[in-house]
Amino acid sequence: MAEKIRALNKKQLEVLRQKLLDEKHSLVFNDKVAVVDLGLALPDGSDEVEQSITDYTNSHLLRFRNREVFYAKKIDKALKSFEKNEYGLCADCGCWIKFERLLARPTAELCIICKEDSERDESSNFSGRQSKSLGRVVDLTGMMA
Repeated sequence: MAEKIRALNKKQLEVLRQKLLDEKHSLVFNDKVAVVDLGLALPDGSDEVEQSITDYTNSHLLRFRNREVFYAKKIDKALKSFEKNEYGLCADCGCWIKFERLLARPTAELCIICKEDSERDESSNFSGRQSKSLGRVVDLTGMMA
């Protein structure tokens, strides 16, 4: 039998809203969007080893920045749900998400039961997994959908 979860109270909502704002402000690449902002230019007169190291470093910086951009969008979406008085509602079943789950993952859109069901469905569907970061179906035989 599922446990009945109550709506979040004002104090809990404020704690979670502040946590989201703090996380958004702590993003490293928050205000750096252009290649020049990240300092990704190749050094002049560099040899192949220096260029390889620079390429490797740049690819990691871009990867981290892209992950942060994705996370920043999730934070913004969560903050907008506060304005609509929908923060803390599961996107699948419409039930309230536990405060403890939201404290651990303030951008959570699914209650733990729906999230576990989603992960179970995802892991059982080997041929058509969905890329979490790209939002599209990935065919593990080598073809992208």
